[in-house]
Order: sequence, then structure tokens, then C-alpha cells
Amino acid sequence: MTVPTGYRLIDLPRERKEEMVEVDQWAFAFATRPDDADALAECFPFDRGRAVEIADASRGAVGSLAAIHSSFGFQLRVPGGGVVPTAGLTWVGVHQGHRRRGLLRAMITDHFARARARGEALSTLYAAEPPIYQKFGYGLATQDVRMKIDRKPDLREVPGSDDLAVALDTASIDRHGPVLRAFQADFTRPGSTTVIPDPLLNNLFLDTESAREGGEPLRFATVLDGDRVVAWALFRRKGEWNEWDPRGVVNVPAWGAHSAAATRRLWSVLTDFDLMISTHAWLVALDDPLRHLLLHERGQKPDLRDNTWLRILDVKSTLEGRGYEADCDVTVEVTDAIIPENAGNWRVLISGGEATVTPAEGVKADLLIGIQELGAAYLGDTSIEALTRATLVTEHTPGAAHSLGRAMASSISPVCNIGF
Repeated sequence: MTVPTGYRLIDLPRERKEEMVEVDQWAFAFATRPDDADALAECFPFDRGRAVEIADASRGAVGSLAAIHSSFGFQLRVPGGGVVPTAGLTWVGVHQGHRRRGLLRAMITDHFARARARGEALSTLYAAEPPIYQKFGYGLATQDVRMKIDRKPDLREVPGSDDLAVALDTASIDRHGPVLRAFQADFTRPGSTTVIPDPLLNNLFLDTESAREGGEPLRFATVLDGDRVVAWALFRRKGEWNEWDPRGVVNVPAWGAHSAAATRRLWSVLTDFDLMISTHAWLVALDDPLRHLLLHERGQKPDLRDNTWLRILDVKSTLEGRGYEADCDVTVEVTDAIIPENAGNWRVLISGGEATVTPAEGVKADLLIGIQELGAAYLGDTSIEALTRATLVTEHTPGAAHSLGRAMASSISPVCNIGF
């Protein structure tokens, strides 16, 4: 890969955590208290951390950091119930004094190469600025809804919900980290990660004064069916008052539930705290039971958001790693300007819910699709037909887009229920 003149790519060791935090502050324009810096550094996956270091005095102080990135090692749940090894790109930041020099491109190319070498067929991320990552082939694979739910909303009844027990506690990574990890390992919604690496767990339970922003300590809710955890949530209340009345708000940045009964029990508690007037629910899937259980969803101000962006790093193993809703046999020409191994014609033969993907050099393609659009369609949230109607996919054989689109559909809307 090409690194801009005057710079070099290096592994980023834990010993340079203060420099890492400083670059991140320059990139994202935030401040942290000195005593919070160590806690923040524990959220960075140094075992996969990389950086761009200045190598020429004309660029600045030789040996200082100009940019950073890392990734989490995930197992991404995909349609059909399987998992695909995935690199969750994170902590991407370029110091403002070194922008527009090609450092980001060098880091992304490095990320792709290292992920492929580890056998990770996908890369996912939450994008601060989506247009940037679309240049590198990331497609919008999942969306979510953020909701501002009024206190004590009208919820439809669900049999068995009231029989479930709820435990509320101050969040503890030692007590609740294993609970969260065990739940995610069994979580079946496509787009979610079944593995929570230590740095990501540290980030979820980060509870510094800066993170609280004037709110209470981080709390943890657990919903139990006997001894089995069927739902969980991390939440924080922030008390506020106008001249006469309480106007507190509850924020729920991460949560999960295995069933409609567990969903109703969890949210009946999270939306009914004393002195709170609303609960802000993040990362709600488009078809989540919560949306159907609310009698007045419009009044809860649903706000559609982009969730995760997905980049296919290995076409063959990625397409063979997921399940399918229908049979089909199409030849697809994939374009990929960054990873040449992905580019070319591929026969996608789907039978009995499984795909066999083989090179098809010299065979006329039924569809022409870019790697970004293939990534957007991969988890079933966006259809091949919709992309074809938008002229982002070219259909050479009539009916091919419908056939592949029907096969790649997902009966469950994908979402990543944990931010990274």
C-alpha cells in the first residue's frame, strides 16, 4: 500500500495511549478530564491498533502521531442464523493539522489488508461522516429508529410479560459484563455482534464524569425468565426541572431483548421512572416489537437513522456465509477499485438456503453491481431491486434483480444493537 511521503504506518502500542487520546480529541473536537484519559484509553483495542507517524521533519515533529485507527474482532450475525468474521472499524481519526494528505486512504487500505489476512470477510462501522466511507466501498447495511417515548406510554398487552422479573442496579462491568456477553452470544437479529471484545465492553460501561454529562451513574436493567436473561439495557437518568415541575430524561444507548414479552417488560420499566418525562430509546430495529406495541408510535417521535455501514472484503466467503430466502442462479459482475480479488464475474448458485459462489470468467453477467451496493444489500435491509430502480445496479438479464433480491431478503430487519 502507498503511504504519503513523510509518513509511515506503525503498530500503536498501549504505551502511547496519551498521544492516541490527543489525536482523537483533535479529530472529534471533544475534551476529557485528565483523570478520565486512562479510562478512555481502555476502550481502544491496542492489540489491533495502528497509527500514522510523522517520518519527515517537514511534516512536523518526527515520531509524533498524525492519525490513528483500530478495529474490534466481531462475529457478525447474518441472515440464516450464521456468523461471519468481521472487523469493526473504530477510532478512526486524523489530526486536523494533517488532513487532505491521503492519510485516511492509507489507513483504510491498511485496515482492509490486515482484516483479510486475519480471515475477516467483512468490515463494519458507525460512520461519523458517511460520504467519506462510501468512497471506500461501504454501503448502508442497517438502519435504526431513535425514539423519544413519553412517560407511561400506552403499550399493547403481551401474554407472559408481567410474569417476568426485572432487576435494576448500578452498572458494573464485573457483574453485568458476563450477562451482556452471554445474551449477545445467543442474539439472533442479523447485524448484531455475538462477540464483545474487552475494549468494547469497557466502552459500553464507561462511566466517567465526562460521559455522565451531569447525569447519574450508569445503570443496568435485567429482565429474567426464571434464571434466563431475556432482556437487558444500559441506561442513565438525568434530572432536570423547570420553575415548578420535574423534566428529567432517561437515555438508553444500548439494549437487547429476545422476545416481545421481554421487550414489553423492559420498556414498561424504562419509561416509568419518577421525575422523568421521557425516555430516549436508541438503536431500535425497524421491525422491533417495541414499535408495534406502542399504540401511539407517531407521538413518540420516531427518527430514522443510519446504523452500520458494511464493506465486503471477500465476496466468495461473505456470500457463502449467510442464508437465503429463495433459490436462484445468477452471474454477477462485481466492481471493486480497492480490492481487486473481489472484482470480476461470480456465479451465485443458491439452493436450499445456501449459496455456492464461483468465479465465472468469460460468462455473460446477469447483473452489474458495485461493491458498495452489494454491501448495502448483504443483510437484507436494502433490496437489489430497489438499487436497480435507483440505477445503482445494472440488470442485463430481465428478472435477475428480482431473483437475487428475493433470495437475499431477510425476514428480520438487521440492526447492530451496540454502538462502536
